Amino acid sequence: MRGGYGTGDHGTLAERVAGRHQEPAAAPDPPVPSTPARHCRVDGEPSLLVEWCRTERGWEGRVVSVLWMDAVGWVTVARWLPACDIEPVP
Repeated sequence: MRGGYGTGDHGTLAERVAGRHQEPAAAPDPPVPSTPARHCRVDGEPSLLVEWCRTERGWEGRVVSVLWMDAVGWVTVARWLPACDIEPVP
């Protein structure tokens, strides 16, 4: 009969009760690559640069900003801007 008395992956019942059985070590999670997102400023306001793209006009960055719209309130805006409009934040 299959049940809690066997010696499966969790050890025998006696080992489990005595706390002598060690669970098999889990494989560590693979490292998460660092995000490409970078803090920046656009028109003096804090923003987040999330992507670069080379166009026929030069480099452009996709920037996510939180802006105040009078009729709506705070909104999240994602837009492509020329590199010269994006100021890096140290």
